[in-house]
Amino acid sequence: MNMLVADIGGTQARFYRFSCEHGEISIREGVVLSSCCTSFGALLENVVSSWPEQGKMLKNISLLIFAAAGPVREGRIIMTNAAFSVEESAARAYFPGARCLVMNDFEAQAWACLSPAMKEALLLLPGRGVFACGEGRFCALSGRMGDRAPVAVTGAGTGLGAAWLVPARSGGVEAFVLPSEAGHMAFPFEGEEERAFASFLEARHGGPVTAEHVLSGPGLALLYEHLSGRAQEPALFTRKEDFAASACCALFARFYGRFCRTAALSLLPQAVVLTGGVAGRTPELVLHPEFSREFLRAKGAQKDFLAQVPVWLNRHPQAGLWGAARAGAAFAAA
Repeated sequence: MNMLVADIGGTQARFYRFSCEHGEISIREGVVLSSCCTSFGALLENVVSSWPEQGKMLKNISLLIFAAAGPVREGRIIMTNAAFSVEESAARAYFPGARCLVMNDFEAQAWACLSPAMKEALLLLPGRGVFACGEGRFCALSGRMGDRAPVAVTGAGTGLGAAWLVPARSGGVEAFVLPSEAGHMAFPFEGEEERAFASFLEARHGGPVTAEHVLSGPGLALLYEHLSGRAQEPALFTRKEDFAASACCALFARFYGRFCRTAALSLLPQAVVLTGGVAGRTPELVLHPEFSREFLRAKGAQKDFLAQVPVWLNRHPQAGLWGAARAGAAFAAA
């Protein structure tokens, strides 16, 4: 079976062909394009015209999987950080015989925990349990919760996403994912320093500050501007030799740790997996001591629980694609 898999964010759209034979998934050729299009049809037209070998392999596609940043409503995603909607109807014009699966981008990131993409994960906090991922299968055990607890998957990129993976259990219960729009919740600021930044963000956005305003590439850029008085792209200031020791890095790490702590206490997961381009490109933002200090900042039973939860960073640049392909294989087999 040939699958066309897409991971569509606010900045870039990745389209790759995957094959699935006897349950084994493998990645083939693909293209990476800008998400700056006026319509989903225009983006698909760019995919077809840019495809290697003049799009010959696209003629054999039997399943389309589109993972995009935004909530799914009746096979349609109104993109949070792009000017178009992802729709099944637009895709049928280019692939009339293919089945279609549309999902939130962080559903795909959660499914990636069941894929080879997790092989490159970096352990940030060991917890007191075990989190292991093998070829195409997932095994997670952590202390009291056992294999019934979900895995919290979250990450900052152009925006902020979050989802919960519920692993397969005995008795024929298959793995499934709970998507969310947690990135649009209000962010809890504390103390004078943080509230000054909150006021800065509120003035820029003209309204209430959400977690995505803080934990995202644009949020990191605004934090740097607030602290330094200079506007600069993260790709520039995060590469400076002293960035890991900067107030910007420390404060962003604290914010990230706080959001992860909130996610961990929301559904009591057996592990937290971070993904997304911000920490993937600049791991100092989650390796900073402020991240772990803030993640574990609790009392009593809550602190004891958090100390059990391992935290991982999935650094694979194509994690979303692998996750969407994994979900597509399960969809096709159902």
